[in-house]
Amino acid sequence: MPPGHPLAPFLPFLPLLLLLPILYFRMRKLSRPQPLKLKRLWIRPVVLVLVATLVLWAEVPGVSRHFTPGEWVILPLAGAIGAVAGWYFARTMKIEVHPEDGTLMVQGGQAAVLVMLALILGRSGINTGVRLEGEAWHLDVLLITDALIVFTAALFTLRSAEMYLRARRVMDAAKNA
Repeated sequence: MPPGHPLAPFLPFLPLLLLLPILYFRMRKLSRPQPLKLKRLWIRPVVLVLVATLVLWAEVPGVSRHFTPGEWVILPLAGAIGAVAGWYFARTMKIEVHPEDGTLMVQGGQAAVLVMLALILGRSGINTGVRLEGEAWHLDVLLITDALIVFTAALFTLRSAEMYLRARRVMDAAKNA
């Protein structure tokens, strides 16, 4: 779209406008109890960690991945923040045993959707800021995207781990009751 086009100022908001209906339907789905497949909780984190590892170590044509030691500190920091966000995300989900058939049920709260919305808005803001002011602020786009990849992998890994641990406690409590 040419820079002088009347819709050009709204272009950065297009992804958000596309995501709002998805978030709405996700919120509706999260508000209803869903079966929790305890034996499958490990699949998403393993896939995400493998994909994140492949992406982080893949050669990018024409780009050097030589970060300074100070920049290497950002990746574990992003992972730690993602782990805390994933733990909190999982803590907002209600896990219980279905009274009739004894299966595990999970129900996400509004806080889970708010965490997702905050992540999407934060990513959109960072993306827009880097695009507009990245060179002036001397920001490394590759480092930011790598940090976001590490953050996301840590978020979903810790979310699944916390949900697994809580689901096991709920199952044990249901068996003892």
